[in-house]
Amino acid sequence: MKIIFQTPDIATADWFDAFPLLVRKWLMNKVSLAACLAAALLVAGCQSSGNTSIRKETAETVDQKIQDNVTTKQQVRTMFGDPMNVHFTDSGHEEWQYSYEYSRQNGTNFVPYYGSFSNGTHGREKNLTIIFNNDVVWHHSLTSSKVQAHDGL
Repeated sequence: MKIIFQTPDIATADWFDAFPLLVRKWLMNKVSLAACLAAALLVAGCQSSGNTSIRKETAETVDQKIQDNVTTKQQVRTMFGDPMNVHFTDSGHEEWQYSYEYSRQNGTNFVPYYGSFSNGTHGREKNLTIIFNNDVVWHHSLTSSKVQAHDGL
């Protein structure tokens, strides 16, 4: 007696119908769960705040755009928009500050049990400071630094 197993043709859509109904439902649930989890991880891990006009700026690009003793307040406002903070120095110069921060969740946040006790983020923060003498830029600087936050154990 010879037993022949027929395998469905994978090139056709009938291969999925060869599985019993319970197996098909279980498989579809697992695929749906995996797709939802992947989508959640893609959108849940990032955050940003601040003035997006300096997001892609570097010290070199800012130096090309702003020239000390030449660039005016109006030109700065046109390039970067309204500042996040404005105040005056002790010598009476007006100081504008722009800031932008981008961070994402640490991968360990998503580890079962461990993530419940230890959460953290990592990213980058940029600060653009411009000091004016009357209505003209007196001095400017862009700093960029790594930032980390952690809470838990």
